[in-house]
Amino acid sequence: MLSALAAWSVATASDPAIRFLEPRHLATVLGEKTIRLAVDVPDGAAVDRVEIRVDGAPLAVLTEPPWEAGWNAGGEGRGHRLEAVVHLTDGRQSRSVIRTSPLRVNQIENVDLVNLYLVVRNRSGGYVTDLIGDDFQITEDGAPQTVERFATTHKPLRVGIVLDSSDSMRKQERLEKSKVAALRFLDVLEPGDEAAVVDFNDYVRVSHDFSADKAALTRAIQSAIPTGGTALYDAVWRASRLLADFDGRRVMVLLSDGQDMDVSGLEPGSLHTLDEALEQALRNEVMIFSIGLGDKLDSNYVFRWDDRGLPQPDPSTSLASLLKRFAESTGGRAVFSKGTGGLRKAFSEIAEDLRHQYSIGYVSTNPSRDGKWRSISVQTPGRTLEVVTRKGYYAPDSRKANRAKDKSK
Repeated sequence: MLSALAAWSVATASDPAIRFLEPRHLATVLGEKTIRLAVDVPDGAAVDRVEIRVDGAPLAVLTEPPWEAGWNAGGEGRGHRLEAVVHLTDGRQSRSVIRTSPLRVNQIENVDLVNLYLVVRNRSGGYVTDLIGDDFQITEDGAPQTVERFATTHKPLRVGIVLDSSDSMRKQERLEKSKVAALRFLDVLEPGDEAAVVDFNDYVRVSHDFSADKAALTRAIQSAIPTGGTALYDAVWRASRLLADFDGRRVMVLLSDGQDMDVSGLEPGSLHTLDEALEQALRNEVMIFSIGLGDKLDSNYVFRWDDRGLPQPDPSTSLASLLKRFAESTGGRAVFSKGTGGLRKAFSEIAEDLRHQYSIGYVSTNPSRDGKWRSISVQTPGRTLEVVTRKGYYAPDSRKANRAKDKSK
């Protein structure tokens, strides 16, 4: 988590350092601004370039001082993620990241647009790419809504690649073959996109934070080692938090072959529950694409713990239906591979979905800021098409904002 000092690069006497002078971390910025940096270089070293990114997209490359760049922060008052990297001629580098805060009115974020990302297929399963905004009919809790924004151009993509590295992934070299498929998925990333790598067994590990550096992401994917139990729900919860506060498409690619359980098979693997993990994904508007690996996901069931603390299979929830619930609730997709040979195809199908998304926004006719769940339905009247998007969202909660205001006094 970024603190007020987290934007400062920590360096030894032999390392370069870079930090933001303007804007300050957590400041609110609007309109035309100048980004100013301080760059500290060890004696005898030289700067090759300084790269500046805003929300993952390249803004400027500087080769000499002053280390400044103009930037239009817009008039909407939304928060941004700013990143600066200094590269020395000898290959050394240092990075600094800050966030700007969204403009708030009475301490409540003034963002009312509900954003949806849609995939539309015909009866044959093919993508439908010729629709316009008027072709869609949106209802929220049964009330008709008006499309305010429609686009087929893609917003930047932030992907959390979440790999199951539990001991069961040793079977048939599942983890090793999963790594190969995940590496191919990195080819989906375009300029402005970023990915992070998370692997989980008894614990959840962020092996690489968000970056566009495919070489570094490759090393992170390859570092996963199979051991221990399966903290599946904790992994979804943690990755959802990691994806929050990004103005673009937030995607989790989740690969697992088992259920949430510790290595002994006698206790849950996670501190969080299934419902808590799913709620975290929905609150942070994360699309989950689940890849289920194994040949018994339909006949193996999620375990619940009875009053005696003993695990009991729940015949109403198979492992396959669990992964489908993550995907279908959030607007993603669940694909299954009985063997590792189908992994490449599974990752390819997810990549194709991401390339064929519509973006729609509407302002809810319900002005209440009560924090409650609201169901969404999207149809294409007059055409028999399948529309895939999230099932709903949690409304803004003014009570939480007011509590935060009271605590800050």
